[in-house]
Amino acid sequence: MTARTYAALFGGAYLALGILGFVPALWERPPSGPALSIRVFYASLFGVFVVNIMLSMVHMVVGLWGVMSANNRYSALIFARGSCVVFLLLGVAGLVPVSAIRTLWGTVPLHGLYNSWVYLGTALIALFFSIRPGYTLTQIGVAESINPHVPHAGT
Repeated sequence: MTARTYAALFGGAYLALGILGFVPALWERPPSGPALSIRVFYASLFGVFVVNIMLSMVHMVVGLWGVMSANNRYSALIFARGSCVVFLLLGVAGLVPVSAIRTLWGTVPLHGLYNSWVYLGTALIALFFSIRPGYTLTQIGVAESINPHVPHAGT
């Protein structure tokens, strides 16, 4: 499995999760937790993931980023590194026992039973593809041979 496969699979999964957050037929009552100031589309998806409109949009943006970055190795590597940081921050924020942080000041429900663990698991997998051998780092980021934005000699 390569960073491109990771970007395609996890991008597709988070894109689907974001879209499913807008389907009322899949919702259940959200579990009790810290109060949210943004309660639009606030529900428990499949009774497992707590979502609202903001979190569903975050999932859709990350999913689109992943699906689009699966186009080449350079973009997939950038997605793996960026998503590692994003999901690590979301996962840790969801585990902090301060309600203002667990909800990002009342906007995003990161306090769901499985939300934090899914984010931390995704961050761990992204970390693997971020530092996996096979990508030669240079001073400009990634080796010029896989960077589509650097003109190659002879072209």
